[in-house]
Amino acid sequence: MKSVGEITLYDLMAEDLDVWLGGDNKFGYVLNIDDENGQELVNERGIHPFAIESLADFCRRYLACYNKITKSEVA
Repeated sequence: MKSVGEITLYDLMAEDLDVWLGGDNKFGYVLNIDDENGQELVNERGIHPFAIESLADFCRRYLACYNKITKSEVA
C-alpha cells in the first residue's frame, strides 16, 4: 500500500481507480484509493482540511482545462 506522498501521477493515470473521501472522526479527512480489482492502494487518515481543499481546487482546474480542450477537439 502507498501513502499519498508515494502515489504518483503516473499511478493515477495508468489505472482505473475508485476514490473514496470521508471524514475522519478525530481530525480532517480520510482518502481511500482502490484499483480496478478492489484492492486498496492508498488509505490515508487525518488529512488536513486545507490539503483536501487544495487537492479539490487542483481537480477543478484540471477538469476545466480538460473540458475546454476536449470540447474544442470535438467541434
